[in-house]
Amino acid sequence: MRPSAMRMPYLIAAILVAAAVPAAGSGKPPARWATGTPLIGEAVALTQWDMAENRAQCAPLALLSDGGVRGKARPAAFGGGWAVAFDVPGVRSAYGFAGTGLLPQDAQPSGWQRDRLTQQWPHMRDLTALPAPAFAGYGVVGAEPYPADNRAGKGLHSLAYMRIEGQRCTYNVWSRISRAHLETLLDNLRLLR
Repeated sequence: MRPSAMRMPYLIAAILVAAAVPAAGSGKPPARWATGTPLIGEAVALTQWDMAENRAQCAPLALLSDGGVRGKARPAAFGGGWAVAFDVPGVRSAYGFAGTGLLPQDAQPSGWQRDRLTQQWPHMRDLTALPAPAFAGYGVVGAEPYPADNRAGKGLHSLAYMRIEGQRCTYNVWSRISRAHLETLLDNLRLLR
């Protein structure tokens, strides 16, 4: 076999890897990751997003991991936007994420949005896997802190409002499982566009 023919599989592999990696600074991760498999909730998110009024300002998301919960993804209604809810045995909409309909305040810059969420929510988290600045304010539904006797939020309805650079909407992310599960979701969400 000629030496150039022996290098061909390596060249093809290098091209495939390069195609899967976003250009530096593009802020656009691939919808399919190194394994080539879709992200969790990807198909439902893309279908819902494609029909949403806010699709030009609110890119779809999907999960790299759901913390091992393995809920069943389904479309969920979210006025003006799109949503993916996950059902588990005995709990409908146990967790999920949504690109909300747009409000006038959504056009404000990132610094203003961070201040708003910091004032509204008892907890803040930077989201380093998303285009910066990306951050979320979260707690129990109603922007309440976790109670002293249940700081882990087990069984409570945890909710986060999330902002991502380049997107105009305020995303919602929720978990009725636990605070740690909500934080896992926040850390594992990825943009699809």
